[in-house]
Amino acid sequence: MAPALATLATAWAGRTQLRLAVAVSFVFGAVTLALLPIASKPMPPMPGFVPVYQSALIVVYGLTTYLFLAQYRRIRSAPLLVLGAGSLYVTLVVLLQLLSFPNLLAQGRLLGDGPDTTTWLWTFWHLGPPLFALPYAVLEGDRRAPPAPRGMAGWLGATTIAGTVAAAALTGVVVARYVHLLPKCVEGDDYWLLTTSGIGPGVVALTVLALAVLWWKTRLRTVLQLWLAVSLLLLVFDNMVTLPGAARGTVGWFAGRMEALVAGFILLAVYLREVDFLYAQAEATAEDREARRAELERARDNLDLALEAAEMGDWELDLRANTSRRSPRHDAILGHREPVAEWDVKTFLGQVVPEDRDAVRVAFDAAVRTGLLDIDCRIRRADDGTTRSVKVLGKVYRDETGQPRSMAGVVMDTTRQREAEERLNQSQKMEAIGQLTGGVAHDFNNLLTIIIGNLDMIVRKPENPQRVERLATSAMTAARRAAEVTEKLLSFSRRQLVRPETVNPNRLLKDFQALLRRAVGETVEIRFDLDAVLDPVRLDPGQFESAVLNLAVNARDAMPNGGVLTVKTCNGHLDAAEIPDRPDLQPGAYVLVSVTDTGQGMEAATRNRAFEPFFTTKDVGKGTGLGLSQVYGFVRQAGGHAQIKSEVGRGTSVELYLPRSAERAAEARPDNALPLRQAVFGEVVLVVEDEPAVLEMAVESLGELGYRTLTATRASEALDRLGGPERIDILFSDVVMPGGMNGVQLSVEARRLRPGLRVLLTSGYTGTALDEHAVPADLPLLSKPYQRDELANKLRIVLG
Repeated sequence: MAPALATLATAWAGRTQLRLAVAVSFVFGAVTLALLPIASKPMPPMPGFVPVYQSALIVVYGLTTYLFLAQYRRIRSAPLLVLGAGSLYVTLVVLLQLLSFPNLLAQGRLLGDGPDTTTWLWTFWHLGPPLFALPYAVLEGDRRAPPAPRGMAGWLGATTIAGTVAAAALTGVVVARYVHLLPKCVEGDDYWLLTTSGIGPGVVALTVLALAVLWWKTRLRTVLQLWLAVSLLLLVFDNMVTLPGAARGTVGWFAGRMEALVAGFILLAVYLREVDFLYAQAEATAEDREARRAELERARDNLDLALEAAEMGDWELDLRANTSRRSPRHDAILGHREPVAEWDVKTFLGQVVPEDRDAVRVAFDAAVRTGLLDIDCRIRRADDGTTRSVKVLGKVYRDETGQPRSMAGVVMDTTRQREAEERLNQSQKMEAIGQLTGGVAHDFNNLLTIIIGNLDMIVRKPENPQRVERLATSAMTAARRAAEVTEKLLSFSRRQLVRPETVNPNRLLKDFQALLRRAVGETVEIRFDLDAVLDPVRLDPGQFESAVLNLAVNARDAMPNGGVLTVKTCNGHLDAAEIPDRPDLQPGAYVLVSVTDTGQGMEAATRNRAFEPFFTTKDVGKGTGLGLSQVYGFVRQAGGHAQIKSEVGRGTSVELYLPRSAERAAEARPDNALPLRQAVFGEVVLVVEDEPAVLEMAVESLGELGYRTLTATRASEALDRLGGPERIDILFSDVVMPGGMNGVQLSVEARRLRPGLRVLLTSGYTGTALDEHAVPADLPLLSKPYQRDELANKLRIVLG
């Protein structure tokens, strides 16, 4: 495969490189021509020049050899291997020439017995570059030089290096022991014979030939080819100025040595510059990948929070290696308090109740064929053995051959939805069981499709941070909608968690009227007819406001051309004759809150089904059909009664009968919305939460509000902190935690250790589940999922 980054051998030479190469060639050509008239003049003696020069050549060509061979090992290019062999040959021959100089490293010569050996070694090292440049040019000429086979690249490289070393050794043997058989090319320090014998001009001719072939075959298209040509041209200049000098120690001889050194160094210099450039590229790429990884991790965290808010756990299963990845919520749904070491289809089937096991097995087998998994079944939790209903959705991913590679999806505990269905069935709510089943499946499948689809697109193409952020935001929106649907279902089934207060409905309506006017728009006139001596009632203020808002929005939709909306309150009484079909209602004093419109009205059939969940007369996509059912659920949860009076063309009136309370109404809330409560005295909050993602979110939210935080994952750890010397102003604890002690019990022990401690509890469980944990009615409780603003408002109440 081609290298990921362009290198010296593959990068195309640009205009800047070409101009620089021409400038270098022009400068050295001009210097060579200028020195030709004085090439034979002697230079002052320089005793250390030869060893320094030869050593520099060895280092330069040695490093160049390493770079060529290292790049060959990376991209397995045969032309690069040829250049590496040529550079290695020159390095070894220059080393042999160094050993042939007299009295340099020892008395006399270590190699050979006269200047002929030294001169012939000089000749052979000048033959090395053009001899190896020729096959390089031929191999690179067609631009299709295939890489060496991956299995043979190492063997081919080792063989080439061994052959090059053998060739250099043979050269040394020939010029040391059989130099007398070679043409005479030097007399003492005078090597005019090198020119007259034709050896020197032959070297020049071979170099010029190599330069011409290189240009003809490659057109010097890459950076390496361009500067290799410059190096060969400098060797031509070396010979041109050295041969006229005709003796060691002359101007020509010295200038030639410098040009030869630059010819060797020029490739190394360009290579080192290229290495620096590649390092900068690699560093930038690493930084970019790290930034993308961080963006992806943040997106993944956001998606995890979305799934957590929707009470879903995600999972991924490698069908080949039989390994898996699951989120903590996934394991918690299946009843594992700690992450399990292994999980697969067989493990899951082991927890499915026997009656559902065959259907689940068939669903998994079908998913391998169809690519989609959709399971509704019952499981037995691993920790306490209780039976829970779960929904599992997934998708199969395949490899290039179409074979299943992995499967990923989500799991959701649907026990509460099933219990809601059973509750509705038991109370015989106007045949709502059929509507509820279809509605729940429709709404949740739509929401799960959004979340799974976005998760699928993020997993398949995670490289675009903006796209990942957009998809994660969409998944978060769908998760919030799922939470809203769950809340409405719980309200209808009277299983929603409520925090009732004794209030005057008139005060709530007055505080709420500005929002109500904005909700219905300018075409609808709102009139309030409020009884000044209205009795107090005990209810959840937030649910009451939500119920009135639902009724107002429905009334607005029934008056498309505008009209009058009247909100009325008065004291009333229901006797046994008025509620014969409601044996669970007690006759007595009630407070009546009615919302009346002048709209289109309802037919009898529509009026009889209006409170059914998921029943709607609106167009597809315009409503969930849960508005009036939520109102009905709220009123029944408050112990009251709701009824609809309507005629076609004469408007509709929805009457809510709420039981009168003997308690005194709470103090009125301030008219203006309170600002977000920030910590002002360095308050310290001890956060106790066993879910890491929820704990992290809580700490982050408290930090933004200015609070300092301490953390604990179970009650025992929290008690240890409370028993220590650290400052703690507020205990913010989950109700249901592992370890044998819940949040309520922890609050009792905490106040025993620190009598003045403020306590705020939070839970994602609903009414019946929390009743099992004995949550006191007067203890502040924040329902999950919550946002930062809701947390701030609860802290305001806790801190007074």
